[in-house]
Amino acid sequence: MCESAVYLVKGSERTLVMPEVARLLVHDHGVTCIDTLGDRKEVPGARISEANLVKHEIILTLGKG
Repeated sequence: MCESAVYLVKGSERTLVMPEVARLLVHDHGVTCIDTLGDRKEVPGARISEANLVKHEIILTLGKG
C-alpha cells in the first residue's frame, strides 16, 4: 500500500501520531491525519516539515518556522 507513518517532532523527541495514514488535511489550525478506515487524528498547531515518500514517513512540527 502507499500509507505513511506520521510523526510529531518536538525538540529531540519523535512521537508516532498514526502508523498508516492515507490522507492529510492541512488547515490554518493544524493537520488532520486520516487512515484507510476513515479514523481521524487531529494535531492542533502542527505543520508539515518533511514528507519522505521513499521511507513512507511524514514529519510534523508545532508552530510556524
